[in-house]
Amino acid sequence: MIRTLTYVQNSRGADAKVLFPLKPWKNAKGAAVNKPLIMDGAMGTELMACGVKLPLPLWSAESNLTDPEIVCAIHKGYVNAGADIIGTNTFRTTAWTYRKAGYSPKRAQERARASLMKSVGLGRSSNPKILAGSITSIEDCYSPELFPGRGAAEDTYGETVDWFNEAGVDVILFETMGHLDEIDIALQSVNGQNIWLSLIVKDDDYLLSGHSLESVYPMAKDKVDILMLNCNTVAKTDSALEGVIENWGGDWGVYPNMGLTEPEPDGEIDEKVDDQSFNNIISTYLEKNPNVIGSCCGSTPKHTEMIYKLVNP
Repeated sequence: MIRTLTYVQNSRGADAKVLFPLKPWKNAKGAAVNKPLIMDGAMGTELMACGVKLPLPLWSAESNLTDPEIVCAIHKGYVNAGADIIGTNTFRTTAWTYRKAGYSPKRAQERARASLMKSVGLGRSSNPKILAGSITSIEDCYSPELFPGRGAAEDTYGETVDWFNEAGVDVILFETMGHLDEIDIALQSVNGQNIWLSLIVKDDDYLLSGHSLESVYPMAKDKVDILMLNCNTVAKTDSALEGVIENWGGDWGVYPNMGLTEPEPDGEIDEKVDDQSFNNIISTYLEKNPNVIGSCCGSTPKHTEMIYKLVNP
């Protein structure tokens, strides 16, 4: 479903872009295709590169409040490099995570909301075409076995989506989602907004949790505007992508991490894809005509600029 640019009133009563233009372009073979939107790159690993400490479980959540100028500069770096989409720095801005960090229930909720609202402002200040409210799994996205159950998930996703609606983001982006039950609850928490869903996989056929990828498609039908793969290694992405495109049959996107090896829980990667390989990988994905393309953990604005130059030769 190729969408055109439309405006509606968001929760703040302001015009919000909710349907996005995909402009014609020609690929390397001269065939007319749709120009994809470019997703920004990593936030956590860029914060670490700037010397910001990201202790678990909060990871990057506190940086919205303690180092906002650095978060803002990273967002602007991606926009200046050619990113159309900025995802908010909200991977761990939930009351659930703040309670795990030792905050009282009331204080956890207050602190999480303050960080999320600040992150939306920081993202918006970089002036992206699309501001996506980023939500991930409640526990570590690389450990779907830690899924805390339906009750905790319903509370957490419902609260976070409400905050994003209040803040007025353009898209609700569920990313690095690897547990089928969690995906189901997350999608049910949204009503009327644009939803993008991005998956982390175990292999060609299974989510990281071991649930079948085939189970995702009917669940996402009529709810998800764009289905994507993110934060998978290039090898896993290459292996799973064709099946996802074929079986989903709708708009899709891809933004792999930079790892030749799996990232650590804090996002650190031991062995990374080199620039030439990355360029070749993105070129291959562009030949498949994605709606969204970008990069994930370990990437920098340099990688976004490389993507931009391939999309805009």
